[in-house]
Amino acid sequence: MAAVYVHVRRRENNIRRNRVFRDRDNPLDYLDDDDIVRKYRLSRPMILELCGMFQNQLARPTKRSHAFPVSLQLMVALRFYATGSFQLVNADVHRISRASVSTITRDVTQCLKNVCNQYISMPTDPASLQALKQGFYDISNFPNVIGAVDGTHVRIKSPAVDEHLYVNRKNYHSLNVMGVCDSNLKFLNIVAKWPGSTHDSFALRNSRLCEMFEDGDIRDGWLLGDSGYPLRPWLLTPVINPTTRQDQRYNACHMRTRCAVERSFGVLKSRFRCIDTTAGTLLYSPVRCCDIIVAVVVLHNMCINNRIPLPPGNDNPRDQGNIGGQQYVGNQNDGAVIRTRLINNRFNN
Repeated sequence: MAAVYVHVRRRENNIRRNRVFRDRDNPLDYLDDDDIVRKYRLSRPMILELCGMFQNQLARPTKRSHAFPVSLQLMVALRFYATGSFQLVNADVHRISRASVSTITRDVTQCLKNVCNQYISMPTDPASLQALKQGFYDISNFPNVIGAVDGTHVRIKSPAVDEHLYVNRKNYHSLNVMGVCDSNLKFLNIVAKWPGSTHDSFALRNSRLCEMFEDGDIRDGWLLGDSGYPLRPWLLTPVINPTTRQDQRYNACHMRTRCAVERSFGVLKSRFRCIDTTAGTLLYSPVRCCDIIVAVVVLHNMCINNRIPLPPGNDNPRDQGNIGGQQYVGNQNDGAVIRTRLINNRFNN
């Protein structure tokens, strides 16, 4: 009798169950334009543009009729970028599995990273450099500025390898991200690869942007940086101990102009909460976190180009990841002459 029972149970267990496909509601089909921007940060035309760009990369070759549409994949990834929500929450919102959310987010992030050079680039032609100078000059009459540079920290989970390198000065694990922006808060350069213990000056010194200035690829214009960066002929920093009215005027004008990069990071993190401390911690490997940072910067620049407004309640964004760098200590004589000449000629009234 026991043998018969076991045989029956085995037959019952071997019964093939039909797969159940849940209805996948695509938010593009039922949300209005304002809700799409509020929940996904991009406008409907921008999302459709991305669908066309990534159709070949994201379309799943399958003989089944239940492959994820490219538009739905983009909406799933955008929801994560916008909110930083857990994969399970994102899966429930879009009525798909948690594993699918993970795969989709990875694939969309890689697609955005692959096109980063189309949306994040430091211009070198005279016309573009002149436009950058005019934009910064309109802020506070500071001449010859083509970019503002700063670093921000993005909180990540404790890595399995070289954990101590990612602990920053505020004693939490992070990535130190260097960015250069223009007067419209658009990023011209982004470096997302250094652990949190890295000094801002080291990140700049080992960047391609530094090579462009040092090798003469960019021959005209200055960057503005805080006291954590070295004073160079192409990088102007504040006067540490201003003793004259001219020094004070220079510092005040420098601060108002350089503040653009802090606002850029603030807008970036307000728009895409996945890299902001308000959303918690990026629960991925450092390499994956770097890819996510580059991806949201690409989307940020697209929003700037298309004049997409910030979500309600984010009218005065502040960068919570700017932990303040230690003052740079090193040879600054090669840039001191240029800064002194500027102060004497421009800020002596």
